[in-house]
Amino acid sequence: MDRNTSSMELKDYVISENKAVVRNDPVVLALMRKQLNARQYKLYAAQRASVATNFVRLVVKAAAGARAIGDKALAKALEANEADELGRDEHGIEHAERNHRNWKLAYLCALNLNVERPDFPLLPSTRAHSDAFLELEASAGVLRMAGALLSLENIIPLEYRAAIRSRDHLFPQLFCIDDGDGPDTRRRKMAARQYLDDHVVHDASEHFPQLLQALEKYQDNPASMGEIRAGIDFVNRHRKNFYEGLAEALTYDDARGEYFTYGAMAA
Repeated sequence: MDRNTSSMELKDYVISENKAVVRNDPVVLALMRKQLNARQYKLYAAQRASVATNFVRLVVKAAAGARAIGDKALAKALEANEADELGRDEHGIEHAERNHRNWKLAYLCALNLNVERPDFPLLPSTRAHSDAFLELEASAGVLRMAGALLSLENIIPLEYRAAIRSRDHLFPQLFCIDDGDGPDTRRRKMAARQYLDDHVVHDASEHFPQLLQALEKYQDNPASMGEIRAGIDFVNRHRKNFYEGLAEALTYDDARGEYFTYGAMAA
């Protein structure tokens, strides 16, 4: 940390650190200001969809860790997040139409992207981000993972609110409901936009405050807070590196043939 944040409350710390890294990031600002073109947005969408593909596994493992240390409140907050991600109802039944992974695939499909293709090309900074999160899953303790998830639940609405502005500006025919749209077209557009739209609403209004409340009891424990803050710092550090790599890729000249090599990326 490059400033005195040791006495900050957890909420103030996570919000201030996330704002410094993400809200003021040039790529996020460009999305918010609708400054990217269609090809650039597709590059962003493809890379952003791949940076933390083990998110659900992190939630599941952190919930198990919370149960193991007897923290029922933390386990409950994480279990609610897990159920939401998997589309699981109050009876434990999973519904495919509520599964966030399926929402992501519908969003990418609307953009003619397939993130699960074996030869899907990832930028070095995207690979580094993914590898770091796999290491976090493999070796971090429950409070560090919970701190990372808290950071993500605050960051994601900031990112996706900006992405929505550019998405609807660049691809209104794919995502924006029009008065002349028939029932099938409306359903397709709603499915395509649900991934970004829902995360802005529920992460900010439910998952972040629930997880924050479950973790605030550790504020008077320096060792525990050190772990939670380490998770927050971990996310901010790797998100910063991810966006720096993406910003560099977005500056490539199309004519140089170095922009990207997706098979179906025509605007």
